[in-house]
Amino acid sequence: MNEFAERIERDYPVRHKEKEKVNFRTWLVHTLKELGYSPRLEGGASALTMGGNMTNVVVGDIERAKIVLAAHYDTGVREILPPLLCPTRPATFLLYQALFPFLVIAVSFLVSFGVTFALNLPNMTLPLFLLFLIVALFYPKYGKSERDNLNDNTSGVVALLEVAKTLTPRYRGEVCFLDGGTQASKGAKGLVRAHPELKKKSVIVLDCVGEGDELLILPGRTSRWNDSLLDTILENFSNSEKKTCFLKTDGLVYYPSDNRAFAGGTAICACKTVKGFGRCILPRRAKEIDEENLSLLCDGLCKLVTYYRPQNA
Repeated sequence: MNEFAERIERDYPVRHKEKEKVNFRTWLVHTLKELGYSPRLEGGASALTMGGNMTNVVVGDIERAKIVLAAHYDTGVREILPPLLCPTRPATFLLYQALFPFLVIAVSFLVSFGVTFALNLPNMTLPLFLLFLIVALFYPKYGKSERDNLNDNTSGVVALLEVAKTLTPRYRGEVCFLDGGTQASKGAKGLVRAHPELKKKSVIVLDCVGEGDELLILPGRTSRWNDSLLDTILENFSNSEKKTCFLKTDGLVYYPSDNRAFAGGTAICACKTVKGFGRCILPRRAKEIDEENLSLLCDGLCKLVTYYRPQNA
């Protein structure tokens, strides 16, 4: 296993609670300094605006950057249903997501009805039902932490660290390790508020790149019309014998990651083709990060950063 992945999986596999995130950030900052970078912590937003304090680890000068690389480092709660992402089939993804509230309502009603029927307390059915719903609403924030985070998103963090390790000092670019990726991209949104110039920049977001036969590159609504960026991506990302890099610029796509927080966001993920579902990602199933995926990503991203920083040559 990759040295960064091995260390994270051994010492920081869960990064959900604040103490867990602080411990990971301490290691991350130390690692980046050993690689010759000067990382800084950016955060301090109020709980009212961001649902809690979100702290991003930022490397480089965002104001001067032409392109920024990013990945969220936090992990979420263990979902009741196995997580499933279908980037090129939004309807399938949304229908699958709708199963959870439907099951919550159905199970809450059946349990409350069964309990009150057994106790002969029919007047308590509705209050008990509402109580179960309230408990379910708080589960995404206070539920059991997910432990299978190798793909989502240890893989994205490891890929960025590999890029940081590979780039020579004269070509080093801007890299952001984002908090709050599992909480509606609150860290990414906070970064945009702190650096409004990001609204005019291209941001490449890595999420779930650890397992899959195809590296899928998904430009956002603005990036789709950035011909210069698209041409540069096509020139610098290559295929291998077993893996392909596919830039999808047509059709309906939906990828629920931090890329949606940036006007010029472009997501990169790794997919498998599943009959009936199209390109799919099953984050919980990954047991290791595909070294070939890391190699292709690192090579393509390093070329991309080098292309956008000719002034340092």
